[in-house]
Amino acid sequence: MIILSVADHVDPLVYSHSIKDRFGGIDCILGAGDLDISYYEYIVSCLNKPLYFVFGNHNLKNLSFFRPSPDSYPAADWKDRSSRGFGSICVDGKVVRDKKYNLIIAGLGGCRRYNKGEHQFTEFQMFMRIIPLIPRMFFNRIFQRRWLDILLTHATPAGIHDRDDPCHRGFKSFIWFMRRFKPKYLIHGHVHLYDINAQRASRFDDTTVLNAYNHIVFDLEKGMNDNPFVETQAESDFSKARHKAWIQSLKSVVNPEAGQLLSFHDIKSLLKPGAEKYLGMQVIAIKNIAGSEDRYQDFSRHFFPKKEHLRNRWMSIDKAHLTDVILPPIKLFKLGDMYFVRDGNHRVSVARSQGVMSIDAEVIELTAEITVKKTATRDEIQKAVIAYERRSVLDQTDLERIIPVEMIEFTSPGRWYEVLNHIEGHKYFINMNSQKEMPFEDAARSWYNNLYTPITDIIREENLISRFPDRTEADLYIWIIKHWHSLKEKYGPEYPLDQAASEYAAAHGKGFSSRIGKRIKQLFGFRD
Repeated sequence: MIILSVADHVDPLVYSHSIKDRFGGIDCILGAGDLDISYYEYIVSCLNKPLYFVFGNHNLKNLSFFRPSPDSYPAADWKDRSSRGFGSICVDGKVVRDKKYNLIIAGLGGCRRYNKGEHQFTEFQMFMRIIPLIPRMFFNRIFQRRWLDILLTHATPAGIHDRDDPCHRGFKSFIWFMRRFKPKYLIHGHVHLYDINAQRASRFDDTTVLNAYNHIVFDLEKGMNDNPFVETQAESDFSKARHKAWIQSLKSVVNPEAGQLLSFHDIKSLLKPGAEKYLGMQVIAIKNIAGSEDRYQDFSRHFFPKKEHLRNRWMSIDKAHLTDVILPPIKLFKLGDMYFVRDGNHRVSVARSQGVMSIDAEVIELTAEITVKKTATRDEIQKAVIAYERRSVLDQTDLERIIPVEMIEFTSPGRWYEVLNHIEGHKYFINMNSQKEMPFEDAARSWYNNLYTPITDIIREENLISRFPDRTEADLYIWIIKHWHSLKEKYGPEYPLDQAASEYAAAHGKGFSSRIGKRIKQLFGFRD
């Protein structure tokens, strides 16, 4: 017998158009309180299955319909007024038996008294609510050979899933009840769970205690493990997650980078972080996880699975989530405001698909001087790095006072440091033939006027940039010079710049080779 239990929060996975596809195979529904009757009515009308519920300490506007007074436990006319009113049966303060499935359920709603609110009880009052249930359970013991199958409550037993605050403390009388009457399950709500790794299931003597916050599905005989319904639901969850990844890929056709998960090693090479710092265990918002160390090609930017070979592993994690198996924390790198998965990509993907907001993680922070937003794309990070490098070089050399640096733009990191090396190299070769060392300021002007500007003028006049629509003249200058240096290392220091430029131009555009080589030879032939 497969049972769906809900409590405390209107779960979008239940309150949806796909409720029949997701939960069509269940046999019975339990409501553990703090939900509006209309929500129960929606579930029953969609699934056409019996629903048994108790009241919590909120959403009590219909409580008077099921009992005339909060002080009568149970009411004399409860039996007539509690059945079928909303397509559901209130078992708050009663013991009922579902004859079709031979399922015996007792209900004890409400919570510990913490103010003067309605449907709140002291420990003694809750114990006195148990006493009227005993005759009917004794009857079941004689004719059904068991006291009951499920105790449906809103509050928790004392010391099991409860909290320290007055509102969420559990009842000791529930502990006594489990010891004496040995239900298979105690299903409760009241304690909200926001963490995928939070404990939802516990064992006490012969009873399994389950927190039904949002929703749970379990098999009456097998519990929350080896459940065929969970297998079917995990299959459905993976298919829907893959479909979301496909939809995101369509949306990012114009800008593919927007739909891609970031590579940790790629971003690390851009930011060049320094020391590592162990931050320990933290609760991390899943929306802040922007990339992965080695599985960035398997998942979309929002961590939905992109490839079929992920199915088995993904489903095993999803089934663990659905059956509340406690999984180890994931491991993350932190760079600025961004997090990258070291271990636990599938757990992040399942959590994201299930609407989980945060997850436990062991975090190592890598310190970097460049701060990037948690929503930044690789292109935005690269631009931030280039801007940082430009600012660093200009602050170090006061270069913007010496040459028109606004005319120099790069599209790749590291180029501003190469410019600095070019100026220093230019200064070195000039000083070789001079008795007096040239100041950096004069060397920078000489480099700009005699080397950089003539080459970029030729690049502009020959329209070589048309072959590189996403690059700049400064980029081409760097590439030509680097190509020249690589050829000098291969063929010797006397290798001519004009021939290096000709070879570079020939590799990227027919008809440019001879013209560029000739122009550069005219300008720099004396340097070769």
